[in-house]
Amino acid sequence: MENYSNKLCLQCQRPIVGRMDKVFCDPQCRNTYHNRIKHSHEQYIKKVNSCLRKNRRILKTLAPIGKVIVRREILESMGYTFDFFSSTFHTSNSLYYMCYDYGFRALMDNGKQKVQIIQLQEYMSKPFDPWV
Repeated sequence: MENYSNKLCLQCQRPIVGRMDKVFCDPQCRNTYHNRIKHSHEQYIKKVNSCLRKNRRILKTLAPIGKVIVRREILESMGYTFDFFSSTFHTSNSLYYMCYDYGFRALMDNGKQKVQIIQLQEYMSKPFDPWV
């Protein structure tokens, strides 16, 4: 490969070797550069998406067959973050906090905080209309 000595990597300022249109010396420099210039709101979106994926993984682990009741402490010990959920599902007497295709509702059982974990079912997939 030719060395275009007048072109320097945008991240580390080393000379670039390779194609004439390259702007980074390697993929690591490219990733570092783009991560550094991201705006703070994009970093927040990344954090929220990471929490949502982790929450879904925890719910799926605890309810592999689609429905179970567990103590709140179990979710907390696994790192579940109750602040983040992707949607809600309302029934006649309950509110489920969904994390993509899994969700939970809060329960009180003899003074103990528990959650009922469910998996999304066909009948739950109705269009959302906030004006109804």
